[in-house]
This record gives sequence, structure tokens and C-alpha cells, in this order.
Amino acid sequence: MRINARKLGKNIKKLRYRVGLSQEALAIKADVRLSNLAKLEGGFNSNPTLQTLASIASVLTNGSIDRLVH
Repeated sequence: MRINARKLGKNIKKLRYRVGLSQEALAIKADVRLSNLAKLEGGFNSNPTLQTLASIASVLTNGSIDRLVH
């Protein structure tokens, strides 16, 4: 599934700020590489794995991948 990389990046960044986490803290909590998170937030990854999205969503949205993507 292709997603809008820019929109995803903006959503992740907005949600991350809302919960008060740095990129590094989110990467640690979500167990994803900081470089992957930075690429996502920058809008440079239009095909992240479902596992990556689920891990980030578990920290930022209580597991709602839909809130990350839309």
C-alpha cells in the first residue's frame, strides 16, 4: 500500500510533539531506528513496513495506524 509520505511525516511529527517526545525518544520507545523515523518524518519514505507503522502508532496513538496515515 502506497501512502502520502509527506502527510504521514507531518502527522507523525505533530503527534510526537503532542506527546512531548524527541525523535530519539520515540525511536527508542517504538523500537525503530532513528534514521528510519527521521526519513518518515521528513517525507522520504513512502513505503514503510506495517511493523514500523504499528510500532510508532503504539506509542503515539494507542495503536491506531489509521491516525498516523490520515
